Amino acid sequence: MAVRAYVAPLPDRVRLLVRIPMDAVRDVEFPLRTDGPRDGAVDVVRLAPFLHDAARLWVADGIRLRDGSTALPTPEIVAVRAVLPADRAFDNWSTALTAVQTQALADSVRIPPLQLSLDVLLDVPITKPVTDLVLEPQWAHLGVQTTTVMRLVLPNGVKRYFTWDGDPGDVRLDPSWWHAASRFVGQGALHMFGGIDHVLFVLCLVLPFRRVRPLIGIITAFTLAHSMTLAAAALGYAPDAQWFSPLVEVVIAASIVVLALENIVGAKLERRWMMAFVFGLVHGFGFSSVLQEELQFAGGHLLTALAAFNVGVELAQVALLLVAVPVLDYVFAKMIPERPGVIVASALIAHEAWHWMGDRSAALQGMTLAWPAFDIDFWLVVIRVVMILLVLVGLMWALSGVMSRLQQPKGAVQKMPVLLMLLLLGTALSGRASDVQAQAAPRSTMAGVYTAAQATKGKEVFASSCLGCHTTASHMGTAFELKWFGRPLFDLYDYLSQLMPKTAPGTLTEDEYVWVTAYILRLNGMPAGKTELSAEPAWLKAVRVDTAKAPTARGGEHTERNRE
Repeated sequence: MAVRAYVAPLPDRVRLLVRIPMDAVRDVEFPLRTDGPRDGAVDVVRLAPFLHDAARLWVADGIRLRDGSTALPTPEIVAVRAVLPADRAFDNWSTALTAVQTQALADSVRIPPLQLSLDVLLDVPITKPVTDLVLEPQWAHLGVQTTTVMRLVLPNGVKRYFTWDGDPGDVRLDPSWWHAASRFVGQGALHMFGGIDHVLFVLCLVLPFRRVRPLIGIITAFTLAHSMTLAAAALGYAPDAQWFSPLVEVVIAASIVVLALENIVGAKLERRWMMAFVFGLVHGFGFSSVLQEELQFAGGHLLTALAAFNVGVELAQVALLLVAVPVLDYVFAKMIPERPGVIVASALIAHEAWHWMGDRSAALQGMTLAWPAFDIDFWLVVIRVVMILLVLVGLMWALSGVMSRLQQPKGAVQKMPVLLMLLLLGTALSGRASDVQAQAAPRSTMAGVYTAAQATKGKEVFASSCLGCHTTASHMGTAFELKWFGRPLFDLYDYLSQLMPKTAPGTLTEDEYVWVTAYILRLNGMPAGKTELSAEPAWLKAVRVDTAKAPTARGGEHTERNRE
């Protein structure tokens, strides 16, 4: 069912001109001709009052207008007319306005009423020109699937076109930048949460890397990439071929499969951020499919809408991570070991994404891919693509530098406070952290900052997860002292939790990293005590790595540089 409409704000009124098919009009018994053959033809002579009733019931009662938050008067019916199927007057505002007020069906016309259309001219009186015209159309009930095409005709001659399905809610025809921004922030967040493929991709992306440092690099790469292609598509730089959108959907599903499989075999941080960047470029085109449909509601604020939509997507990503990370930490700590948990979750995600990939590939079948004409336009496109690739290579080079810094043990970034995120979930899963905070942190690792049980568990974890790449000798004696003596114990713990094991950094649980830290302290002759080693950053930063005697470098000089 198609509804066509014009809206024209004038100094003393707002005019609406609407055309609907007569077969959408129910509960109105149109008069039929009784002369001649019984062909169900409408009686044009007696039709006028019935048209007025239909216009009130099915058109005027289905539209409300506001100036900002101020409701405008109820629309008044100025003119109605029945229209033959071949009528073309509605193609232009001025001809449509003239026709609805001056033209009528000839009395001799014989046609069933449901083959006609209904034109309705409405006036909304105002005392001053509107500054923020808002429409709330409710015409979805006219058909099973109703599509409305509306044209805004401004006094300066500017025309804007709007298209929507069903009832769109509030439609601001000439929004301010603030209204455009608020609308598109919400649209970005809704699209992120409404697209389960994007949600699963983000979860799969960070499943093995849930600590702050890896998350910063991975999410930054993904955000930068999808922001670029989202902007490019919104500004008209994406391919407009019929096959492009289905191909993007297939690649999005494939990206989830690839990440899930890598999680199963063992993800590496140095590779994960690159995959986040590359696949982020594709996901940006996926986001743009919704954005392009919504940009009609941005008015003259295209760039504002684009930025706001992207902000909405990012806010949704942050909200997703704030919920997912602590939940995963809890599940892996209390219910299932982390490595099997990552494998099971990734396998389930891969299974679902594989089916999506097959279903979406069906849309590409049967499409004819014609070879391009190798003319000047083709080579201009090639040059543009090459320039874009150079920019992308430069960005990846810059990101590689950022990621290298994030992988250094210096300048440690605090791990996500689990209690804070658990509070966001509205749960109190553990009181352990608050108990730890109440303890007084010893000042030296020689004062018994871990228990014997923690070190024993750490030995088991080291044997199962670390011995493949390290020996105990690489973490004890002079090598250990030269690197860690005098530094906060937090630096050692953060180094282990962010960069170890080498084959899958950040994949052990919080407790396992604590145990390995305790085991390394025991290897270096630091005594166990009654105080359990805590993973709280503030607690660890208050503890200094000490040994029985200060280490010396060549020539007996104290290695101050290694304290940095």
